Amino acid sequence: MDYRTQAGDTMSGIAERFHVGLAALEQANPQIADPDTIFPNELIHIPGSSGSPHPLMPVPPHVATYVVQDGDVKSGIAQAHGISLAALEAANPQVSNPDLIHPGQVLNLPRGGHNTHHHHHPTPAVTSDDAIPIGTVGYGTFTGGGDVASWTVRACEIMHVAADDWVAGYEVLCRRESSGRANAVNDWDDNAVGPLQSDHYPLHCSRGVAQCIPDTFAANHVAGTSTDIYNPVANIAASMRYVMNRYGVTSDGSDLTRQVQQADQNRPPAGY
Repeated sequence: MDYRTQAGDTMSGIAERFHVGLAALEQANPQIADPDTIFPNELIHIPGSSGSPHPLMPVPPHVATYVVQDGDVKSGIAQAHGISLAALEAANPQVSNPDLIHPGQVLNLPRGGHNTHHHHHPTPAVTSDDAIPIGTVGYGTFTGGGDVASWTVRACEIMHVAADDWVAGYEVLCRRESSGRANAVNDWDDNAVGPLQSDHYPLHCSRGVAQCIPDTFAANHVAGTSTDIYNPVANIAASMRYVMNRYGVTSDGSDLTRQVQQADQNRPPAGY
């Protein structure tokens, strides 16, 4: 049988619960790179078991998460997502000190209320006109043609903004971020955590030509573009909206290279 992990689970605890040896459990789950670090919503195979010795609580197919940003506090995150501080803390037992969170930390966002009706998609974790739930982000390999310039022009057309400055800046930014590859994945930096997705990489890996993490892609999604994170037009459009929102870049991109060093060929790479 399979078991979907919940907040606070450990491999040793799961082994004890299902009366299997820890070594056997680890051997049956080679997709778990570090048995000492598992995340909510990972699918664990329980070897030699046809059923659970205890009733299992239903687990949703997707877990809404939030990546802590500079200046965040728990009370502000709770208020922004319409949940109580107590509910947020209860959903994150891995945070040993409730008064201390740090940028890059991944928090689980509990569902609100006690509604038992089933929905096809989870409630969005962000509020924006074009935002999509993180659970609806697609991970299909991009097989189309084009290059950074043509993809950026198309993103600008959909967003109804002038393209010239965006194209110039994003040719530099995407070269630095992904070597211009639509299907690039960063599975080694601090973002590379979370349950495995259909592309077999952890949820919060940076993906695509502009290297968006799914949280950023979902929160800054542009209507009229694909919901697939590897689609380069959609990836670039979400990245453009992100730098507008975070760094105050104007819609025509005229100050892009001044506000975002990674897009400025006259300055060294600096991330974004």
